[in-house]
Amino acid sequence: MNGLAMYTNLQDSCEDEIVKKHASLVKRVAYHLISRLPASVQPDDLIQAGMIGLLEAAKNYDPNQGASFETYAGIRIRGSMLDEI
Repeated sequence: MNGLAMYTNLQDSCEDEIVKKHASLVKRVAYHLISRLPASVQPDDLIQAGMIGLLEAAKNYDPNQGASFETYAGIRIRGSMLDEI
């Protein structure tokens, strides 16, 4: 296995770990938003959009910017949910 393939596998496994660890954050944001949205919006739709936001956050997070991952991901998750509506 070459260096690039090893790096890609390592990066993917780190992203998987982050997603598993913070999946509850997606549900928390979804249920917080659902109370402020019309009844036609389904929680599962928000959760699906939020998981996409969590994946994007895992790929783009830079700890040198000063925010915790949970803070950064929460903003990205909420944004993905609102974009989907």
